[in-house]
Amino acid sequence: FDKTADAKFKAFGITVEEAFKNSLEAMVSIMFDIDQITDYDMELEEREIIVEADNYETLLYKFLEEAIFLLSSEFFVGLAEKVVIKKSSDLNNETGEPFYLLKAKLVGSQSINFESHGEVKAVTYNEMHVKFDKDSQQYETQVVVDL
Repeated sequence: FDKTADAKFKAFGITVEEAFKNSLEAMVSIMFDIDQITDYDMELEEREIIVEADNYETLLYKFLEEAIFLLSSEFFVGLAEKVVIKKSSDLNNETGEPFYLLKAKLVGSQSINFESHGEVKAVTYNEMHVKFDKDSQQYETQVVVDL
């Protein structure tokens, strides 16, 4: 969904982790041809993203922002091979507050190896949501990014 100087996308997944993984793929597809990245087999690199937040929207925001940071600071573009989200009950959080920890393994290469067709400058909270749809039995994310 194109907006002025912005792009909006939705991503889906059977699990919240799959929806986050697909959100990263959707954001990367704004900048690069996904097939070039998935078919690339030379000089593959890995990066790990670890973020924490007290709700899914903030967790998604931080996850995508970290991917943008890797692109701008290390010129690394990658897709999530694995995303794991642990909830506070899994972490024995003593505060009693909702808490989520995300760990993701990204696989990719230097951005110079791929043809770029734009730049995502930042993720926004505008119209962002992470929700579970009971009818489709899937998680849905919606994100607006600044171009």
